[in-house]
Amino acid sequence: MTSQESEATSRRSDKINLTKTDKSFIKSLENLPGGEALKLCYQCGSCISSCPVAQFLSEYKPAQIVRMAVYGLKDELFASRNIWLCSTCYACLERCPEGVRPADIIRAIANLAFKEGIVHIAFKESATNIVNTGKMFEVPEIRKKKREKVGLPKLPEVNIDEVQKLLKSTGLEERLSNVKKVIESSEEKKSE
Repeated sequence: MTSQESEATSRRSDKINLTKTDKSFIKSLENLPGGEALKLCYQCGSCISSCPVAQFLSEYKPAQIVRMAVYGLKDELFASRNIWLCSTCYACLERCPEGVRPADIIRAIANLAFKEGIVHIAFKESATNIVNTGKMFEVPEIRKKKREKVGLPKLPEVNIDEVQKLLKSTGLEERLSNVKKVIESSEEKKSE
């Protein structure tokens, strides 16, 4: 493929189908914290150039996610793994000349997707671990032994009953049990 063909393909993939606009989705986002400035984004790209995730994943573009949100492309956004990749470092907010809060908008989109039973596999696994153990990751025994060997104190025990009580009040466990669709990472798709 020549560089011109590659550029043309890239431009085609950035086109947006406005027949799939969901106006209620736009209103939902605008009513969430950070969503008030949704329509102020004029696609300058400052958020992309300052985003640490975008530096490592060329397909991750916060401005594109915001643009899709402005157009109400809920289904496309909910099907994308990109809404789960924001590190919430807020570099985008610090650089945005219009005060748009891309990180908050992206987090709101992910939260709305989760409410509808759509979640990224990594989030589902982490949340399930927290529900079951009170920890996002279980520390391996070998690491615990190394800590002991170098004189570090034992890691604190988790009061799982308190954690589960808290999580029950947030509805996390119920939402996890109602997941309808799991978004997988691109690495897993490539290996299939």
